[in-house]
Amino acid sequence: MKSSAKAHRAQRSAGNFGKAPGMLAELPHFNNAGRYVGALLIIGAIFASIGLGLIGMVYAPPVYAPPHLYRSFYLIIPSAFAYVGAALLIAAAGFLSAGIVASIRAHLLASDRQGVAQAENSVFAVPDWARSERLRRRLAIVRALLMPSAASLANWPATLVVLLFGGLAAGGVIVGWLAPPMRIADPLPRQVLSGVLLVAAFPLLVLERSYAAIPAEMLPEARQLNRLLRVPLTTCLGIGISMVLLSLGFTWAIWIYAGLGLLIVVVALELTLRSMAMLFIPFAPIDRLRTVADSSVAGLLRFSIPNFHAFNTAVRQQFGIDLSRSWALAFIQRAMLPVAAGMALMAWGLTGVTALSLTQRAVYERLGVPVAVFGPGLHFHLPWPMGVMREVELGIIHDIPIAISPGDASIDLQQPSAGVGQQQNLVGAEAPAPPSADRLWNASHPSEQSYLIASEASGQQSFQIADADLRIVYRIGPSDAAAIDSAYRAAEPTTFIRAVAGQLLVQYFARYTLLDVLGQSRETFANEFRTALQEQLDRMSSGIEAIAVVVEAIHPPPGAANAYHNVQAAEILATSQVSKEKAKAIQALKSAETNATAVHNSAVAAAVQLVDGANSESVLFDADRKAEQRNSEAFLLERWLERLVVALTGSDIIVVDHRLSGQNAPTLDLRSFDAGSRGVLPPSAENDVAPPSDKNNEPEVEDNEFTTPKSTPRPGPKP
Repeated sequence: MKSSAKAHRAQRSAGNFGKAPGMLAELPHFNNAGRYVGALLIIGAIFASIGLGLIGMVYAPPVYAPPHLYRSFYLIIPSAFAYVGAALLIAAAGFLSAGIVASIRAHLLASDRQGVAQAENSVFAVPDWARSERLRRRLAIVRALLMPSAASLANWPATLVVLLFGGLAAGGVIVGWLAPPMRIADPLPRQVLSGVLLVAAFPLLVLERSYAAIPAEMLPEARQLNRLLRVPLTTCLGIGISMVLLSLGFTWAIWIYAGLGLLIVVVALELTLRSMAMLFIPFAPIDRLRTVADSSVAGLLRFSIPNFHAFNTAVRQQFGIDLSRSWALAFIQRAMLPVAAGMALMAWGLTGVTALSLTQRAVYERLGVPVAVFGPGLHFHLPWPMGVMREVELGIIHDIPIAISPGDASIDLQQPSAGVGQQQNLVGAEAPAPPSADRLWNASHPSEQSYLIASEASGQQSFQIADADLRIVYRIGPSDAAAIDSAYRAAEPTTFIRAVAGQLLVQYFARYTLLDVLGQSRETFANEFRTALQEQLDRMSSGIEAIAVVVEAIHPPPGAANAYHNVQAAEILATSQVSKEKAKAIQALKSAETNATAVHNSAVAAAVQLVDGANSESVLFDADRKAEQRNSEAFLLERWLERLVVALTGSDIIVVDHRLSGQNAPTLDLRSFDAGSRGVLPPSAENDVAPPSDKNNEPEVEDNEFTTPKSTPRPGPKP
């Protein structure tokens, strides 16, 4: 029993795959495994650290260094570097998994050389306290089952490494895709970064050629590593070339980034699927075991056309299917060339068909000469390169700030369309104010630019600094001439408008002081500035139409905001005090003028009244004098009666006349009644007896002293 347990453990140590002890030394990849273990693990660790570092720098740039350091040394990390990091992680997955498998081979080879006896004494020794032979045998079997064999360590650990790094590579591409692009105005940083990538591609090329030259008998994973190394090599070359093209002004080179990102994602997904497929596929024996880090897509990255025979051989060995006997595949192979030529010809013919949307128009070049401007719709013309369509915007309104910030190129200050921007940034009445509405002076804003303003201090010329936040609303002119000018003379309308507007602002601020700038009407300034800007654009035949100039804010720098507010507050307070004192002075003056006018008017009215009274007395006196001259007796009687009426008014009168006798003698009623009761006798006079109508009994007029004259007395002044 003891000998059978020893044999079992020795066979398990050798791999338990039909190989007798000492047979592993005859395999070349086992004998040479120790030569490649260190190199594979070290290269994989270097690739993993560099890849994770690049992805982390793109994902969180403020964590590892301040932005001014990168602006100083042009060390700007673009988002495309995340693709380089993801490609390096793919290569790291292959090297680390291959290193794990190679280390297991070296360990098995060393165990095989030690022999069964040494393995029995060192690894599977049974403790001495196990007395019975039966207990010894059971402990040996249990320990052999519980302790993992060296061969099993080459299966799942290497597979999990490939799964982990494949997922990290896919995540790195997502980080680079979602990271905001860094706009670098100066082409020098792009050229420096492209040079760094092209230089980094050289050691990758040397490494790829080195593993391509290693035979499969020496290192079975050499061909797999060769294919995986093509991914970072292609990524470095592609991104380096695209950066050079972008620095030269070829904006279409940005699509190279997208193609490389798609390639890396596809390879990472293939590695992940290969790792997950091992859940359903048994591992190969240790002598034929290979790492799962391989990619058929990466194998297509080669200058020669893929060999169909090699692909057929791989499929036949892996799945037992002979593709060379398939009639359909043979037909496809024969018809591939003419079909591809026909599709290429059709695709070239479709370059002569152009569809323009409602916001597009195009300048048509026939053999390099612009002949017409096509509007929206479907147009047929000569195919490329005989006929070229240069697209131009139609009716799109742009809103850009007049700010040039080369040091912070990551901030995108341009809004492509004013109407679209307003529709996308609608704010409700009860919603919080958007960040763009923050116009406080004590905080700087990305779209503000500082300008020098002329001033005078202590009789000497000086200058002051003011921040201006202005936006220009422009569009390409609607005419055909404007479209042609814009297509051939304005490569970067935004940069061109900012340069011209900045020049005009510098000239404007050089002519005025700070108080003039802050006190000037914004509407007047905006109209004058727009007119000057349009003149400059028309002089250069740019085809751009400046619609409006929006003045968001013009104020001192944020550092001087508090001091300027204090100065303004003191000036406002002084102005208010002066205005109050002026108001008091004006009020006192007007009050005195009012009183003087009232006294003067009262005196004039009194004088006029006295003069009129005197005039009326004079007229009455003249009338009395003329009446007395005409009939003095009648005048005197009338006067006497007037005075008598005035004297007797309101007095009780008793008339005694000797000629009145008898019980029912006639009486004269001298009582006065109201004007409204004339002709109506009072109740006490109803029984009065009217005087007789006899002439003998009627008193004479001259004898009756109380007879009222018939004529109405003339009113006059009281005596």
